[in-house]
Amino acid sequence: MTLNPLLLTASHSLQPSDLIPIFDRMTRLKVGVIGDFALDVYFDYATQTGEQSLETGLPVHWGHQPRASLGAAGNVVQNLLALGVGQLWAIGCVGPDLFGREMRHLFGQQGVCTDHLLTANSGWDTCVYTKPMDGRAEANRIDFGNRNHLSDSIFAQLIDALSGLLPQLDVLIINQQFGRPLLTPDRIEPLNNLIRQHPAVQFVADLRDSGLLMRGVTVKVNTAELARFLHLDAPENSDLNWCLEHGDTLSRRLTGPVVVTRGKAGMVCVGTAGVWSVEGLALPGPLDTVGAGDTVVATLAATLPAGANWPQSLAIANLAAAVTVQKLGQTGTATPLEIRQLLTTYPLSA
Repeated sequence: MTLNPLLLTASHSLQPSDLIPIFDRMTRLKVGVIGDFALDVYFDYATQTGEQSLETGLPVHWGHQPRASLGAAGNVVQNLLALGVGQLWAIGCVGPDLFGREMRHLFGQQGVCTDHLLTANSGWDTCVYTKPMDGRAEANRIDFGNRNHLSDSIFAQLIDALSGLLPQLDVLIINQQFGRPLLTPDRIEPLNNLIRQHPAVQFVADLRDSGLLMRGVTVKVNTAELARFLHLDAPENSDLNWCLEHGDTLSRRLTGPVVVTRGKAGMVCVGTAGVWSVEGLALPGPLDTVGAGDTVVATLAATLPAGANWPQSLAIANLAAAVTVQKLGQTGTATPLEIRQLLTTYPLSA
């Protein structure tokens, strides 16, 4: 790729006043999220209790203060809620288990529509990351959902439901995080067919393994995923020219924009409409990057249909991610107020 330096940086400064109409329009958006929904279940954990089980003779461990939050695609939903998006639909599967009931409860508390969150009665456990906390450290995690297999009949129901829902939506976010995902590679093409049928809908995808199969959508990747998709060695320092060159290769293959996140170096977007970059912010440490990619996806998906151009959308997503990484020990989100406040501290050229 031959880079035109005139295309690499936005030509205007992003001001806090620019954000107000964008955030206002986001409150009227209708957004669906399809993919791998999970729970993050935390509890405090003690191993040295001095108690033994009368039945087994084994030491008894104690748990305390169990708490659950939405994870994986659910964290994308939480980010959309924090941004103030108007209406949200969760499209996916849970198992017929206590974790599935808890997930529905959490969505219901926040007004997320779960009409298309189906219960798979066989072959599917609700995906869970169970995280015992021994003091401030996380002990061995216990995961559920690693043996999932979704039946063709349930997937057909999901596609039919999505087909009926898409005419109502402004945006659909497509998520894949698990090794046994909802959207296996052989199930991407039915999704691509729906995408072709609904050109008025904005589609944003974040798929760890199946991103190469998407067509005509905005795809978010980090540098490691970009390298893996193109069978390359990942760069050591998220080199800008490397990201632009190979982001362009991926964009041409997928026939849609590619956003490459570069960690603390910022992010770039490569597509047929142009090439843009935004630098990362020099934030004070320590930082917690867990969930920052979900924040970027949610912010891109919310700002573009709300009237932001690509340079503005990148800059706002960069700010939102900077808000979340400063929230330690949690999968953070960013509100419009937090984003505006950060912009006053770190003026950006978007």
